[in-house]
Amino acid sequence: MQSEREEFVDELTQLKIERSKRRQRKEWELKMMGKCISWLIYAYAAGIITTGLNYLMLDKSYKYEGIVEDSCSDFKTLKSVNDQIFPLLDELTYKKYFKIFRVNLENDCPFSIGEYICTSKKCVICTCNTSEIPSNWLSPASSPIKQPKDNFAFWDSERYLSPSEWIWHVEDIENDKGVYVDLKLNPEAFTGYQGQHIWDVIYRENCYQGSLNEMCKEKRALNKLVQGLHTSISTQLSEFYVDLSTNKTYPNYPMYFERVGNHPERIRNLFFLYSVLLRAVQLATPGIQKHEINSMSFDEDTRSQYLLNNILNLGNSQCSKAFDEQQFFNQITFEQKKDYQRYIHNISRIMDCVECQKCRVFGKMQTYGLGTALKILFSESPSEFSGKLKRNELVALINTFGKVSSSVKSIDLMFERRTRFNYNLIVTIGIVGGVFIIFMVAIRKIYQEMDKKIQNMFKGMPSDNHQQPSKNNKSKRD
Repeated sequence: MQSEREEFVDELTQLKIERSKRRQRKEWELKMMGKCISWLIYAYAAGIITTGLNYLMLDKSYKYEGIVEDSCSDFKTLKSVNDQIFPLLDELTYKKYFKIFRVNLENDCPFSIGEYICTSKKCVICTCNTSEIPSNWLSPASSPIKQPKDNFAFWDSERYLSPSEWIWHVEDIENDKGVYVDLKLNPEAFTGYQGQHIWDVIYRENCYQGSLNEMCKEKRALNKLVQGLHTSISTQLSEFYVDLSTNKTYPNYPMYFERVGNHPERIRNLFFLYSVLLRAVQLATPGIQKHEINSMSFDEDTRSQYLLNNILNLGNSQCSKAFDEQQFFNQITFEQKKDYQRYIHNISRIMDCVECQKCRVFGKMQTYGLGTALKILFSESPSEFSGKLKRNELVALINTFGKVSSSVKSIDLMFERRTRFNYNLIVTIGIVGGVFIIFMVAIRKIYQEMDKKIQNMFKGMPSDNHQQPSKNNKSKRD
């Protein structure tokens, strides 16, 4: 009997120890759940406060204030003009006459800038077949390429020519070279190609060196035009970003703010470039209106002429003088004119070093368009001269103006996207975080209630009696 009593006591003791351990574990679990909930609440509050402050301090839109430096127009006027012109300009660039560009992709890179291979399929372009090109474009009388190549070796002799005899060179396509590219079937977009080394060469070799504030306005203008073109291209790549893993195209606003939006001077340079292109189009209006738009499609050509006339009318009526070329270039020296021409031509040649075909096409096209605009601005009689523009020059000018117009339009869109993302982030943190905390509190409450019920179920069991079994109990058992 003594041994049975001792065994019974040992069992009770073991049960007490086990129940004590379980009780301690339950208390520890409840305590840790409470701490986790507390930390979640702290993190939730910190997330709400951080995102809220970030949203409040965020620039919700670009501030279009003041005059565009070295221009005659203010930001608001140019933005207002662009809001009206852009839809027309965008539609015009989809018309056959204006979307097919002739470009030479066979030139060798004349510089040693290293090899940066583009491996993405997005880098490749599709060229047009000869059957897709209107026959009148291929005739010697109207062909944009049946012209002798500009001979830059004779520039030194031209310094002795009078201004009326001096010719601005833009076209760089030889008679037997060049392909037609449909710019809309091969849209400008992010391809994964990293071309910063190209821009490094452009800035190092084809821009005046030094601080912009210390330069004369003529030198400063060229640098700002190149920087504005860089800004526009960066904007287009951000607006039409392609995720190479999913092949989906969408606006990449973080990339935009990294490359453009967080640098106000780059947006100012973009507006300066816009004012120069708009002024070139204004000056060329009489000649452009006389230009024969003929893609062998009567309905499309009629619509193209209508759109072009509306763009010209809006540009001249809404902004009488976007850029004062007479005041700006009146004192420019012949050598500076040659610098402008040489730099534009060299930039086009540097574009031959771009391994991404699509990037090369749009780089050369927009450089060509900028060169055409300067060709008009430097002309003594722009209205008369512009009537002699070749089709490729007009196509490059209109498409470059369209790209820059699209980049100006993207400014507000990018700011709106960033603002909307940050607002949605606050709402998401508020809802998801709040629901998760409520869920955790509810789970802890349920856990506590279940623990209480379990404790009540085991009340009155032998292990709850802390005294040894009495003799009376023993005798009863006996």
